[in-house]
Amino acid sequence: MAYLDINNVVKRYEEHTALNGVSMQVEQGIIYGLLGPNGAGKSTLIRIINRILAADEGTVTLNGKQMTDDDIAHIGYLPEERGLYKKMKVGDHIVYLGRLKGMTKADAVASMHWWLDRFDLKEWENKRVENLSKGMQQKVQFIGTVIHRPPLLIFDEPFSGFDPVNAEQLKVEIPAPSCSRPTTWHRSRKCASRSPCSTMPRWCSPAASTR
Repeated sequence: MAYLDINNVVKRYEEHTALNGVSMQVEQGIIYGLLGPNGAGKSTLIRIINRILAADEGTVTLNGKQMTDDDIAHIGYLPEERGLYKKMKVGDHIVYLGRLKGMTKADAVASMHWWLDRFDLKEWENKRVENLSKGMQQKVQFIGTVIHRPPLLIFDEPFSGFDPVNAEQLKVEIPAPSCSRPTTWHRSRKCASRSPCSTMPRWCSPAASTR
């Protein structure tokens, strides 16, 4: 059974059809990539999965059940448009994001310290977000995406704005299965996809990533 099952999803904006009967299944422990030109409907589908938008037709199920707002706690979503509260301190901001996803304060604080050490940001814990470089802010946003160890990760352009060194560091942290499954999109329709093979989940299996 697929962990994420999207069945005949349709989304219309007045006279424009952004998604036209899209169906796909994402199994546990794989990286699933959505590939396509601007306007193909990739971001619209991601927003529907995250319940930011509602589909006009079709269903989205997670782990065999129809998705509800409560399922957002099981998703880590890194949007293409970054958004952090600039006046908050880095450590407080990360803990805040963890608490929003249902973590206890103690667990959020412990995880925050682990990730700051991991990304060499410990000295910035009590600095305001606005004092960080763009690359550092993106690291903070990534930490906020994964801090609650979600079973489903969705990344929209995760390497945008990163220099090569930091991009490589981020690739190390993204779960690395033994294969990936790309899907090609054209004009709101899914065109082709490849079958998944064996998996090698890490700290947040299963995982689905969108690039």
